[in-house]
Amino acid sequence: MEKIKAVNLGGWFVLEKWMKPEMFEEYNIPKRCETSFVCNHPFAKKALEKHWESWITIEDIFWLKNAGINLVRIPVPWWLFPEDFVFPYPYHTPIKYLDKAMDFIHEAGMKVMIDLHTAPGSQNGFDNGGIDGERTWQDDLNNIEVTTQVLEKIALRYKDHPALHSIQFLNEPHRAIDIDLIKNFYLDSYKRLRKILSPNIGLVFHDAFRFSEWNDFFLDNHFENVYFDTHIYQCFDEYFDRIDTTTFLNHPFFVQTKLEKMEKIVPVIIGEWSLGARRMEFDGPREMFETSYSTNQLKAYESVTGWVFWSYKISDFNSGWNFRALVERGIIQL
Repeated sequence: MEKIKAVNLGGWFVLEKWMKPEMFEEYNIPKRCETSFVCNHPFAKKALEKHWESWITIEDIFWLKNAGINLVRIPVPWWLFPEDFVFPYPYHTPIKYLDKAMDFIHEAGMKVMIDLHTAPGSQNGFDNGGIDGERTWQDDLNNIEVTTQVLEKIALRYKDHPALHSIQFLNEPHRAIDIDLIKNFYLDSYKRLRKILSPNIGLVFHDAFRFSEWNDFFLDNHFENVYFDTHIYQCFDEYFDRIDTTTFLNHPFFVQTKLEKMEKIVPVIIGEWSLGARRMEFDGPREMFETSYSTNQLKAYESVTGWVFWSYKISDFNSGWNFRALVERGIIQL
C-alpha cells in the first residue's frame, strides 16, 4: 500500500463531549465520556443509534477519497460484544453500524484501521478512554484478558473483510502504567491475533506516550507486518504556550529526526495529530498561522510510513480539529 494518508473517524462509536457537545447538553450529562452519557441520558440507546446512523455516511467516505485520503482509523469501544460478558454494564453496542461502515468504506475503495479506543476500567482516565476520571485497567488481570478477547473477536469478525487494513491493540495507554505490563499485553495480543489474521493484515502498537523506550522491543521480537503509533499534539503541554511562533511552527521538524530514526527499526505512523493550539496571539492572520502549522506537520510526518489526522469532523466548523472544514477552508492542502 502507498504511504498512509488518513483521518480518524473520531466521536462516532466512542463519544467525546467536546466533539459533539449538543448530544450531552440536552440532559446535562455530568461528565464528558460515553459512560456518563449512557448512565444519565434517559433515551441513550435511541440517541446513540441516531448518531451512529448519521455522523459518518458513505458520502463522507467518498469526500475523503476525493480529498486524497486512502485510509480511515475507526475508534471502537471494548463493549462491542455484550453477549460475551455476564456482569452488568450500561453500554450499547454499535457493532451492526461498524459492520455497515466496513461495507460502505470498501464500496468507496478505502481501507480501515480498527482502533480499540477503550478498555475495561479505562487505560487512561480520559474521555476518549470511555470513563472520564477513572484508570483501573492495569489493576486487574481480568481487564487485560477481556481486552485481548475483544481484539480476538474483532479479528475473527473482520479477518476476511476486504476493507480491513489493520487492528490497533489499544489507544493511548497512560504514561503512568508500567511499560512492561503494556509490552506483555501487546506481545500476548500479537501472538493471539496473528493466529487469526492473515499476514497482510497489520497490527498497531501505541507508544504509551514513551516513544523513545521501544527500540529493543521491536529489535528483540520478530514481528510481522506491524506499525508503531505515536500521537503528536502541540496543545497539551505548557511549553507550546511559552515558545515563540517560529519555534512553535518548526517543532514538527524537530520531531521528524526522532521519527525517521525509529522508522529504520519499525514502520512509524502518527496516529493522531491536529491543528489544535491554545495560542491566541500570532504574528499574522490566523489563517496564515494555521496553513504554516499544517504544511510543516505534513512535510515532517510524510517522512515516515504515514499519518492519521484527528479528526474528520467535529461540531465546531472553525476548529483546528475539523479536517473537513480545514480542507474546505484551504488550510490543509494535500
